[in-house]
Order: sequence, then C-alpha cells, then structure tokens
Amino acid sequence: MEPFISTFKELSQKGDRQGMIRVIIELPCVLNTKITKSYKGKNDQQAALLYQKSLDIMKEGNNKMDEESKACNILTEALFAASACSLIFMNALLERAKHWYKLGAWVRCLKDCECMLALPLSFYDKDAESKNIYLEHKKECFHLKHECSRKLEITIRRKKKTRGKGSAMHCSSAEITIVKNVVSTPTVHGKLNNGLKSCSDAVAFRFDNNRGRHLVATRDICAGSVLIVDQPFSSSMVKEALDRNCLHCYSSLKLENNVRIPCRMCQTVSYCTETCRKESWEMYHKYECMILNLFFEEGFNQGKNKLSHLLLAYRTTLTAVLYPNDKKQNDMETKHKSPSLNTEFFKHHQSREKNSVISDTNKIYDPLDYTTVLQLETHCTNVDPNVNAIRSIEAVFVAKCLVLSLDEIGIDSLDNEKFIALATATLQHLQAINYNAYEIVENVHNGITHVWEPRNVGCAIYTTVSLTNHSCYPNVVRHSYPSGKVVVRALRCINKGNEILDCYGPQFLSEGKLPRREYLWKKYHFMCECDACKYNWQFPLPDTLNYKCKTCSQAGYSFTEIKNGMHIIKHCSQCNEKLDYGKLNKQLCRSIEKRVNAISKMYQGCYEEALNQLLSHIDLVERFLKTPNIESIKTQQCLIQCYNSFGCISIN
Repeated sequence: MEPFISTFKELSQKGDRQGMIRVIIELPCVLNTKITKSYKGKNDQQAALLYQKSLDIMKEGNNKMDEESKACNILTEALFAASACSLIFMNALLERAKHWYKLGAWVRCLKDCECMLALPLSFYDKDAESKNIYLEHKKECFHLKHECSRKLEITIRRKKKTRGKGSAMHCSSAEITIVKNVVSTPTVHGKLNNGLKSCSDAVAFRFDNNRGRHLVATRDICAGSVLIVDQPFSSSMVKEALDRNCLHCYSSLKLENNVRIPCRMCQTVSYCTETCRKESWEMYHKYECMILNLFFEEGFNQGKNKLSHLLLAYRTTLTAVLYPNDKKQNDMETKHKSPSLNTEFFKHHQSREKNSVISDTNKIYDPLDYTTVLQLETHCTNVDPNVNAIRSIEAVFVAKCLVLSLDEIGIDSLDNEKFIALATATLQHLQAINYNAYEIVENVHNGITHVWEPRNVGCAIYTTVSLTNHSCYPNVVRHSYPSGKVVVRALRCINKGNEILDCYGPQFLSEGKLPRREYLWKKYHFMCECDACKYNWQFPLPDTLNYKCKTCSQAGYSFTEIKNGMHIIKHCSQCNEKLDYGKLNKQLCRSIEKRVNAISKMYQGCYEEALNQLLSHIDLVERFLKTPNIESIKTQQCLIQCYNSFGCISIN
C-alpha cells in the first residue's frame, strides 16, 4: 500500500490526472466494481390498484371538490407507476384531465391533453380493442383541449377588462406565490457583447496575473442593469427536488397551473410538460434513467456531493463526449437520434498536456463550448492528495456508469485507453465543479415575514458567470430562471473600469473578516482583498450618513462650514466643489421615503412598482453617500427581494 500512496501523492502534486486514474483503476476494490442498473421501474399492477382507488373515492364522500382533488393526487401516483404503453396509463391520464376540467384548472387539463396526444399509436396497436380505446381517448382529449382553450380565453378577457376599470390592480403576496406561474427570462440591457455571448456590451473580459480572468465595466452601469444571461453547460437536480420540480426546466410542480408528468421508463423523475419530458429524454435522461438512483444513494450524496455533484459531473462528461463543439444547441434533437462519440474529446483527454488558460480577450467566449469548461480552475495541484484520491475513485465510478449507459443504447464498448480518457475528463470536471458550480434556486414566499427565501433545486456549470471574481460586498446579484438559466444584475451603480464582482459565499453583512477569509482560503484557495476585507468593514453599520463629493467622489466633508441663509455650504478639500448640505439632506429624506413606500408596495405584492422606486433611490444614495452606508445596504436587500419574485418561485 505504501508504494501506491507515495506514487499517487507524487502524481497529485504534479497535477497528472491521467496518471492518477491509471493508478486508481488498478486497485482491486475499484477494478472489481461492477455497475448495475438502479432505478424504480414501472408497476402496472400497482397502477391498476391506484386507479381503482381513485374511482372509489369519487363514489364516496360528500365534498365533491375535495374528492376531485384527492382523486387527482391518487391518479398522479397511478401515472408514475404505470408503463406508458399500458391501457391503465391512458385511462389514468384521461381521468386526471377530466378532474382538472371539473376543478376549473384549465392549464393543468391542457397539459394532460398534450401528454395524451403525444402518445404514439405504436404503444397500443397490439390488438383492435386497445387501438379503439386509444382512438376514443384521443378524441375525448381533442374535445377537452378545445373547451379548455375556450375557457382560458374567456378568463383572460375578463381579467383584462377588470384591469381596465382600475379594480384589482393590486394582488397580495400570497396570491402572487400561487398565480405567478409563467416566468420569462429577461435579456441583457444594451447590445449583445461580440466576444462574450452571454453578456451585455457593458461588460468586457480582462486578464492579468494578479486578478486572473475577470470582467470589468466598459461604461457606467446603473443599478438593475442585466449584465449576463448565462446558459448552463450542464446542470443537475438535488434529491429533495425530484418530486417537486421539473427535471428539465426546474420549474416548481407545486404552482397552481403545473402538473406532474412521469418519465416513461422510471418513477423517479417528474416533468411539468410533455415538451420538457421529450427534450430531457433526447438530451440526457435516456443516458441516465437506468442508473439515476445510484447518484442519490446514501454515501454518494453527502458532503460536497449534497448538491448532486456526481450527477453534474456525469452530465458534463456526457455532453462533452457525445456532442461535438461545432454542433449548435438547437440541433440537439437531431444529434441524439444517432448518437456518436466525439473523437476530439478523446484526443484531448488522452494527451498529458495541461490546459493553457485562455487570456486572449478578443476570442469569442461561448458558454456552450466545451473548451470554456476545460478552462475552469481545478486547483488540482493544491488540494490534499487524499481528496484527489477520493475524487479519482468517484471519477472511475461515474465513467463506469457512463459506459453502461452507452452500451445499453448500442454504442460500442470503449477500449481501456478510451475509458481512461473518460475517467480523466470526469476527474477534471469533478475538481472544477467543486470550485465553480453554482446553485439553481427557487424562491419561496414566507407569508409571515413577507420575505422570499431561497431553496436549493440543483446546481450547474456557468462558464461565463465563473469569470467573475469574489467580493464580500458584491456589486451584482444572481437569480435562477427556467431551464437553469442564470440572470446577473447590477446591484448598485458600477463605474466604468470597475470590476464586476460576485459573492462566493460569506458577505461582510453576516460574517466577520477572519471567518470570511478562512472560509474562502479553505474552499477556494485565495486570500480575499476586497474593500470589505481591506478596510475591515464592520456590521452593523452606524446610522450616520456621510456625504461624498459628486465631482471627485472623495468621501467626507470635514472643512469649514459657511452658513448661507437656511443652508449650510461645505467645500470639498480635494476639488473645492460646493455642497449645499441642507438642500441635499432634504433631497435624501424625500428619497428615503421612496424606499419606505416601496417596502409597503412589496408587502402588497406589487414588486415592479416597488422596483422603480428603489432604483431611483439607490441612484441618489450611490452618488452622494460614502460607501459603505446602511441606506444603500437596506435598499440593495429590497432590490434582491424584488428580483427574487421575478425569477423561479414556488410554494411550501
């Protein structure tokens, strides 16, 4: 064992991933490990019993609406248990659609109709009776679909008419958590960046030896500006979200208009629409369905893997090994019909050459290009060799899972060298994920505190957002949107030439300087030198507000005061600019009233109205008050709450 330990330690310190994998796969415990299918398959007998139970419930009970809801829940269980080609699946799906219709849940009914109409005849053409039932069910679904569409149009017209009369202009925050169901992802403000495909042209890519790769403002940026809308190269879901969120777009299945649609092969995952189910299957789920439960077993879902890092690494490797870089994302469906291996992937990972960091600021940076994933920091040579050993074992496990899946869909078994390349790539992805994965979150409204509280749904690799460096007082904020997209907005004014700064975890608002630095050093291997650390900002901040000169931005006016009527005139010691202290103080007090009024609007659920007032207020605060100040921080926290309500949301 001693020769193995010393050899692996040497390889780890050199950053030789391929060498580490070669040593690991020779261990008997790794060599003899066999991967077998692990998923919860369909059970038509169980589905039939549940279906009958739903029918019995409707015969009993006095409260018809309650019975309809109970029947829907049981029919959902039946749908997940039934194989898609069974008559019980068709019966349960049509029955659930009818219940949604009776309950007035038109959107839910439409989604079930969409799922029914997508079922192919080949599932049910085994005999004449099954074929006739299939055709009759589709006919009923067409009728339901038509009626639901008509009812929805009437409802929308009534709502528009009501708004036009000026009534029901405001809705409570409790209503918003239920009603708000369709989330549109915003676009970047300004023109698209020619080099950074996910960014506004207000952002530029820079590189230097001290800061490494980073982003800076090319012009003065206003608070609220959308700077980045990044797509995940790959993403995954946490175990706790499997039955409450769509596997593909991550939208909550608890919202009023969403339904749970099952995978046609397993009972583990859920979708919000037939479209999501189909896209998910073609893109990745057919390669993981039979082994998905392995990634959520105890022991593989603890510690650093609590964010489903193994599944994220699996999907990252899968995407890279099957989808060549010269293919566009919108051609995904065509590619998956005839999957083939990406030869460039194996050439790269069979080579022992290290990746050189992309420092060419003129090169086009595409978040869906695998080379951007290869540029992510791994700290391979800095971490404890024991940690690298654990990740190497995990990488071999993930690679074996992938080989099993590829064999199942008819792709030839990989030879030993290609397997090593597969495991080497997965090791690199696991290392990069540990330092670069971001959470996908949904926000849940707390009716008591009126606060939107984030809840973790999954994690993803965003290679553009990963270009942002850390600050314990960040000037941008991230929010999750459908399909795992992330939107990055300016949290306050950012002057031209200043760096775009995100937060990797602790902020000075909640942690002291030493614990922040200790966390960042242990987790990310850097000593934070942001302003909050450099000047040791302490929270809570004093209520005193210190003005700064609007001309030269120097903070404080510690000079001779000259009374001019009712005003106090001060002069900046740097540029001699006059400051009418009394006038500005009145202006600030009026603006603070905007923030207070905005909070009242937020309590009513009117977040867009509140947002406009908050953005106006923070513009004045940032121009005239010294940083940090309590007024700016209060306003930023309110802004975050507004943006929380615009992104992916759910209910308890």
